[in-house]
Amino acid sequence: MEPAAFDVREFARTAQGSLRDDLDLTRYAAAPLRGDVVRVLDALAVLEGATMAHLRNVLVTPTHKDARVTAFLVTWAYEKFWIADALRAIVAANGGAPRGWSGAASDAGTHRRAASAGRGPVRRALAGFAQGWPVIGVHMTVGLVDDWMLRAAYERVARASANDALDAVLRRILDVKERHTRFFQEEASRRLAASPKAAGLARRELARTVWPLGSTVLGRDDRDDLVRFVFGGSEGDVLAARLERDIADLPGLDRRAAASVLRGLAGGPAA
Repeated sequence: MEPAAFDVREFARTAQGSLRDDLDLTRYAAAPLRGDVVRVLDALAVLEGATMAHLRNVLVTPTHKDARVTAFLVTWAYEKFWIADALRAIVAANGGAPRGWSGAASDAGTHRRAASAGRGPVRRALAGFAQGWPVIGVHMTVGLVDDWMLRAAYERVARASANDALDAVLRRILDVKERHTRFFQEEASRRLAASPKAAGLARRELARTVWPLGSTVLGRDDRDDLVRFVFGGSEGDVLAARLERDIADLPGLDRRAAASVLRGLAGGPAA
C-alpha cells in the first residue's frame, strides 16, 4: 500500500508561526555559543529568510498554475520566515548583530541580482514558457536538495554547540522542516520519474545553481565559511556523502548530477 500523499490543506492549516516561545534566550547569558556557531546561525537566518526572491523566480513560470504546489510554497515561505526570526533572536542573544532579511548588502538592486544569480524573473518566465510543465519537477528538485543541505547545517551546528538551549530549538526547527522535505521529495520523485525532460532540466539546473539557495546575498567569504563549517572535516565528509547519495538516488539523476552539486558547493561563483 502506497503512503498517503502529502496533505497540503493540513499543512497550511497547521503552519508553524513564531518560535520565540521555544527559545529561552536568558540561558545564553550563562552559556554563550561559540563565535563560529553564532556566525553560522546568522548565515542560516539569512538563507531561511531569502525565500521571497526565490518564490518570485519560481512563480513566474508554469509552477504558479499548479494550485497545490503554490499553496505549499506560500506556507513554506511563511514557516521559513519564522525560523529565520528565531535564529536572528538567538544571534542577538549571543552578542551578534543579525543581518537584515536580505543579508549583508544594502542595495536593493544587488539583492535582486544576487537572489536570481544572473537569471531574473523575465528570463526565468521566458525559459519556463519554453520548458512547460516539466519545470515544476525542476523546482521541486532544487527545493529538495536545498532542504537536504540545510538539514546538514543544522545537524552540524547541533554537534558543534553542545548547548541544551540551542539543541532544543534546532530539534524544533528540524521538525518544522521535515514536512518541507517530505513534500519536496514526494513531488520531485513523482515528477522526475514521469518526465525524462524534467529529469534532464533538473540535472542542468542543479549544476548551475549557487548553493545553498540564497547564499549569494551572504557574500563569497561568508558563504565559503558556511560551507566549510558544514561540509569540512571528517564529519562534513559524511554529510557530503549522504547528500551525494540522496541526490543520485532521485529518479533520472545519477552520480554525475550529484557531483555537480558538490562541485558547486566547493567553489560556487562569486556573489
